Amino acid sequence: MIQMDLEQRQSSRFARPFLVTDHEDTGFEAPFSGFDINLTGVGFVVNSDDLFLPDQQISLRVKNVQTDEVYCLEGVEVVHIVPKEDGFICGCHISRVTSGQLLAHHRLVMTDAETALVSMETSKLSEFNFVEEGSALSTDEADFQEASLALNLAVAQAEHSQKEFERFLTNVESIFRLEQGSSEKLTDLKYEFEDFRQHYLQTCEGSLAFTTLAKLLAHTPNKTEEKLAWKTLISDFESRFLSESQQVAYDFMHQGLDAEEAMEVATDYVDRSNE
Repeated sequence: MIQMDLEQRQSSRFARPFLVTDHEDTGFEAPFSGFDINLTGVGFVVNSDDLFLPDQQISLRVKNVQTDEVYCLEGVEVVHIVPKEDGFICGCHISRVTSGQLLAHHRLVMTDAETALVSMETSKLSEFNFVEEGSALSTDEADFQEASLALNLAVAQAEHSQKEFERFLTNVESIFRLEQGSSEKLTDLKYEFEDFRQHYLQTCEGSLAFTTLAKLLAHTPNKTEEKLAWKTLISDFESRFLSESQQVAYDFMHQGLDAEEAMEVATDYVDRSNE
């Protein structure tokens, strides 16, 4: 399930021609006009401030006016009702989505490369998560082979994190054994803790990025048109959440290297390229 905080709900939004209606209104007989949208939220115009209430959980149907594509969003939470000239803006965030709904929503938001770039700058990993229930698995063996490569890299990063944790403990124990003043020890300990904290956060996000990538790959749609759109979504994800060394490591694994070796060679390759 996607969990959003207030900052994420207020990230970059875009004006799009779309309609929103109640889940029961299958024919869009009484739709609301869409106001703005991003991967984690949707805003639409209502004529009364008591139709929906903050914290209310609602189910919506969304229609992309440009393509006539219709999709459902069952897990939507009302965040606020804001007055505007011709009514009120009902701002919501999407708390639950399947892979198919994520793809349809991605198509509505990411209409061009510039929009994708702006949106992805403020996006979070959780925005690309989705519930497995109701999300069809790919029937293409190649997608699972790709997912396996990503999972192997996630495991390699986790194992590297474990080694760094052991190194951190060893260094801390060594500092305590040193014959030096308390202020010097405190300075050294602060350095070690900060260094480990930064490394831990980076490694955890890296492992989660590879795990999420594997999940995206395993749920690749089977229809040709949807498969191509899903590949675009994955490409957006990789560009935003995989570091340069991670992307290079992923490429090296396609050349036959194992995960640990691919990570080591990729790190060395990127370091030398940046010298």
